[in-house]
Amino acid sequence: MRGMFGTGFGRVGLYVLGVAALLAIGALALAGRGMLSGADAQPAERAIQPTGVEEATPEPVAETAASTKPESKADQVARAVKEPAPVPDEASASASASAAAPADTMMYLSVPAMGISDIPVVEGTSEASLSQGAGHVTGTGYPWVPGSNTYIAGHRIGYPGTPSDHVFWNLPNLGQGDQIVLTDSNGTTYTYAVSEIFEVSPTDLSVTAPTGGDVVSLQTCIEDYGDYWTPGPNWFVRYVVRADRI
Repeated sequence: MRGMFGTGFGRVGLYVLGVAALLAIGALALAGRGMLSGADAQPAERAIQPTGVEEATPEPVAETAASTKPESKADQVARAVKEPAPVPDEASASASASAAAPADTMMYLSVPAMGISDIPVVEGTSEASLSQGAGHVTGTGYPWVPGSNTYIAGHRIGYPGTPSDHVFWNLPNLGQGDQIVLTDSNGTTYTYAVSEIFEVSPTDLSVTAPTGGDVVSLQTCIEDYGDYWTPGPNWFVRYVVRADRI
C-alpha cells in the first residue's frame, strides 16, 4: 500500500509539476509578445513623419488683448515726458528771416488807380532822392519786416523830365480799397488796400509810427486842408494815404 501510494503520489506530483511548468512557459510567452507589440507601436500623433516645419505656437489670448489695448492718458503723458518735443533752433529761424530780406532796400511802387507803375523808391527824402521817383522815409519800416509802417513820400509836381514829375499828383484820387503794390529788389511783391486817409501838419510825425500791422503810407503835399488841386505855392499840409497788407 505504501508502495502504491508512494508511487501514485510520485506520478501525480510529476504531473502537477509538468502542468505548472507549461502554464509558466505560456505566461512568459504572452508577456514577451506584449512587450514586442509595445516596442513596435508609435504614438498616434507621430504616425505621419514630421516635415521639419513646426507650427507656430499661438500667442496667448491675454497677451494679444494687451498688445491691442488703447494707450491710456497716463501712458501718453508718461511718454511725452520721456520724449520731449524738439525745441526750435532760434538761430536758424533768425537766419531764415534775415535771408528773406533783400540786400538792397530799393523798391518799386505801382498804384493802378493813380496811373503809376514801377516808380523807383530810393532811400531818403532829399531832393536828390525824390528826383528819382519817390523816397522811403529813413527810420520807418520795410515791407519785408513784419509789423512795419513803410512810409514813402513823393512830390505833387516834382521835376520835369525826371521820374518825380507829378508822381503823386493823383494821390487825392485814391479811395477805400484801392490797391498799392510794392516790389523789392528780390522781385517779391507786397499788395495793400487803402484803409485810411489823413491830412496833417508838416510837424505831425505820428503818422510815421508803426500801427501794429503791416501797412504802407504814401505822403505828398497839398496847399491847405481840403484844397487838393491848387498847385502851390505854399504846400502847407501833408496828405497821407494808408493801406493795409492783403
